[in-house]
Amino acid sequence: MKRTTAWVMALLLAPNLAALGENNRDSGGARAGGGGRSAPAARQPVVINMSRPSSGGHNRNFPSQVSQPAARVQPSYGRLQWSAPASQSKAQAYIPAGRNLFTPANRPNPAAYATSGQRAAVATHHHPYTPGYVRKKLQKIGVSQEPALITDRAQMINTSRQNSTIRFPAKGPDHNPLSAVAISRDHFSDPLVSGHMALVDSPEWHDRVAAFDASENRPGHYYWHADNGFNYCHYLDNWGYHWWGWYVGGQFFWNRYFEGRWWWYDSDFDRWCFWNDGFWWWQDPYHVADLYCYDDGNYIPCNSADDQVVVTAENVPNMNVYASPDGTRQVKVVPGTEDAFLYDTANPPSFQPVYLASGVESVSFSDPNSGRPLEIVLKLNDGSFDMFDANGNSYSPGNYDEDEAAQAGQDGGTPGAPPAGSNPPDGTAAPPAPDNSSGT
Repeated sequence: MKRTTAWVMALLLAPNLAALGENNRDSGGARAGGGGRSAPAARQPVVINMSRPSSGGHNRNFPSQVSQPAARVQPSYGRLQWSAPASQSKAQAYIPAGRNLFTPANRPNPAAYATSGQRAAVATHHHPYTPGYVRKKLQKIGVSQEPALITDRAQMINTSRQNSTIRFPAKGPDHNPLSAVAISRDHFSDPLVSGHMALVDSPEWHDRVAAFDASENRPGHYYWHADNGFNYCHYLDNWGYHWWGWYVGGQFFWNRYFEGRWWWYDSDFDRWCFWNDGFWWWQDPYHVADLYCYDDGNYIPCNSADDQVVVTAENVPNMNVYASPDGTRQVKVVPGTEDAFLYDTANPPSFQPVYLASGVESVSFSDPNSGRPLEIVLKLNDGSFDMFDANGNSYSPGNYDEDEAAQAGQDGGTPGAPPAGSNPPDGTAAPPAPDNSSGT
């Protein structure tokens, strides 16, 4: 969510933020059962490999993607597994909008996922929701289930604006000027787009496209093909990225095929969205544990509160270290990808490392000597800000809405929730949300 510097500094100087809601869920380990029953088996979090940057390295000079061989690539997805018992998944106290439920006590232990030469850290969400809940805003547009997260950052496209657009062909396969009209971003959920994507997302089309990617390798050349009822065009740009244009019924749109997925670039918000099961989805490359559904200009957050995510990456000895004024916390930033991790300096530490964000440009701390709690502010290289408490929980206050109040039972709201349209109960006014992440 975009924030202004003034707003961030105002929060830093504001009175204590309301305490995060207590979360009595376990950390994914065994829980004692009643009546002599054995504890339920532990469930593993989704693990995202961050050893390599996203494709293209947004605003950076990472090597361009390598063309895939003429074989269909199986994308990596992480199955979402909820750690909360079923008895708790439909009843929980009201949690202010945008507040993260994780505390150090109920986070998974990332040390269990680190290997030789790799480190691991738990990731927290910026838009947590009840386990297993599909938001009513998503239900209204036909979503029945959310896709799992992409588990290898190298399979995510995150190229700069310069490398995210191409010049469309001026002439068609018959060498005559094209008269087709481009479909605008506000209509990328229309039946023409969704119906065509459903067609070309079949296994047969994946194999066909992979074969063309391997054989049609002249940069800057438009390769035209004809199918039953439409024409389509393959284009390889000078950076080695494969593009596909679909010309259907006097209209056209372009997207990319990469690592077994179809991708579409939303130029208004500089975001690459992937196609899955009838909808476009955006996995935030700066917060790899956060997933959104695109709906004609809106991005609806769809992460759940107990969707536990661990990130792994190669050990880097020369990380940039930022220390808090009281010396209790350190934020270490990896050069190149600018991944930021939070550490507790106590011995032993009170929590394991926490992944905060990627693309971090600078790190600032509040002064806890005034009696106010320690707070951490990250400035990202896209101009936005992230704010966290001393335990790595995200402060991302969003506008309260009725849908969030109704999470617990999906039937009429959570007892004690404030009226729809009000601010979170701590009184913190929410800043404007130009990315439409509230899904209104």
